[in-house]
Amino acid sequence: MTIYLDHGATAFPRAPGVAQAMVRFLDEASGNPGRSGHRLSVAASRTIEAAREEVAALLGGDPERTLLGPGATFWLNTVLASALGEGTRVVTSALEHNAVMRPLRFLEESRGVEVVVVEAADPNGAPTAEEVAARVAEAPTALVVLTHASNVSGAVLPVAEAARAVAPVPVLVDAAQTAGSLPIAFIDLGAAALVCSGHKGLLGPPGIGVLLLASHFEVEPLLRGGTGSRSESEEMPEFLPDRLEAGTVNGAGAAGLGAACAWLGERTIEAVAEHERRLVRRLADDLSRIPGVQLHGWDEWAPHTGVLSFTLDGADSGELAAWLDRTHGICLRAGLHCAPAAHRRLGTFPNGTLRAGIGPLNSEEDIDALVEAVRMSASL
Repeated sequence: MTIYLDHGATAFPRAPGVAQAMVRFLDEASGNPGRSGHRLSVAASRTIEAAREEVAALLGGDPERTLLGPGATFWLNTVLASALGEGTRVVTSALEHNAVMRPLRFLEESRGVEVVVVEAADPNGAPTAEEVAARVAEAPTALVVLTHASNVSGAVLPVAEAARAVAPVPVLVDAAQTAGSLPIAFIDLGAAALVCSGHKGLLGPPGIGVLLLASHFEVEPLLRGGTGSRSESEEMPEFLPDRLEAGTVNGAGAAGLGAACAWLGERTIEAVAEHERRLVRRLADDLSRIPGVQLHGWDEWAPHTGVLSFTLDGADSGELAAWLDRTHGICLRAGLHCAPAAHRRLGTFPNGTLRAGIGPLNSEEDIDALVEAVRMSASL
């Protein structure tokens, strides 16, 4: 028996209906969308546009400004490369994933971009809107980039408040850890752009991610190529989604993502969030009673996702994760979770932590099994 508690990395199992939708696309509708006028091409286009509508409805975006691409990392790179020109300035948090920090460090070196990391008073590293605004006010700033929630601690950042506080400076939100797990109404966030993965909280397949754009914010394409439209021109079309979706869209991935978003829409994100919130509190309460266990970044009074990081005194987190998998069938992730700055802030660098990531299909029995296994390990 497998107990999967690694939803911070990717979802398992996927939402009911995802695999079937992908197989149906490949078997029945896998023409090249927009490239031909025959029935399979039209069927593929309809599948992709239906998925776009489902994503936009779930996240509160405009379907006409909802883009589908290879993943959240692709879209983060797209927005950062577009918004940050030579010698510009960007403000970000100490909790960012390397999907943000590595492109920023590259732009720092290659374009002379000034990368300003907010040093939050909160020991968990989550800045307030006022702290973000104070750094923005120090000098002309091209962009603010904030994770919606830490993939290490689960701490939720006040992105809507920050967007209001720094306006009219555009805000890019990395919602890889929150889309599908916390209610999001993009139109009300005040952000210029929001990026998320399809394979995490949205419970869709890997290899597809989402970019939502506000009406006032335009992005230059990271990749250029064929779109099926304006084939007489060697310049990219000016209209969306074609301008940003060069190449053949991952139709099977879109079909799966659309099915996942439809399932989440029926279940409601509010119900998912409450379920995960209840389980993560149960896990934190029970683990905290085990001698030698330390929770990192947990604050029961602060907004939180279903992610919880912990360590056991005297135990190597990697070895403990392997033992939990081998002897109890419990799947967690150990290490630095592609977020070294967050671990430095939490005081867990370079050894990292053991991270439990709770999903909508986990149960109280899953949580209790992990707690008992950790208690057994602590007594060895």
